[in-house]
Amino acid sequence: VPAMTVITSLRELSFMPASGVTEGAKPVLGFNYGARAYDRCKACIRLVTGMVGAYCVCMWLAFMLVPGFFVRLFNSDPELLRVGVYGIRHYYAMFAFMTFQMVGQNIFTSLGLAKRAVFFSLLRKFIILLPLILLMPSITGLGADGIFWAEPVSQLLGASACYITMYFTVYRKLGKTERL
Repeated sequence: VPAMTVITSLRELSFMPASGVTEGAKPVLGFNYGARAYDRCKACIRLVTGMVGAYCVCMWLAFMLVPGFFVRLFNSDPELLRVGVYGIRHYYAMFAFMTFQMVGQNIFTSLGLAKRAVFFSLLRKFIILLPLILLMPSITGLGADGIFWAEPVSQLLGASACYITMYFTVYRKLGKTERL
C-alpha cells in the first residue's frame, strides 16, 4: 500500500506539466477551429504532441533509470525503496504512451467533442484497466505483479485507441468538412 501511494503520487506530479501544456493549447485550438484556421489547428496538434511526447519520454527515462530517487522523495525505508523501485519500473513501463491519451482527450475537448474525451477516459480506466487489475493477477499467474502490469497495458491500449481515433476523426478531417 505505501508503494502504491508513492507510485500514484508520482503519477499525479508527473502528469501536471503535460496537463499544463495540453490545457494551455485548448483556447488556441478552439479559437483557430472557430476561425476555420484548420492549418493552425493541425500545427498546434503536432506541436502539443511533440512537446508532451518529449516530456513523457524524459519522465519515462527518469522513472526507468533512477526510480530510487523518486521513492526517496517520500521515504527512505529500505523495504519501501525495494518495492517502490520494482513497482515504478513496471507501472511506468509504457508511460510515454500517455502522450497520446492526454493529447487526444484534450483535442476532443478543445474542439467541442467532450463526449469522445469522456469515452476515452472511461475506456482506459474502467473498460480496460479495471478488468485487467482484477484478471491479470490470476489469469497470467503474476499474482500481485499483475496489478503493476495492468497499468502499462491499459496505457498502451487506451492511449493508442484514443489518439488513433482522434487522428482519423479529427486531424485528417480538419478543413475537409464543415463540422467534426
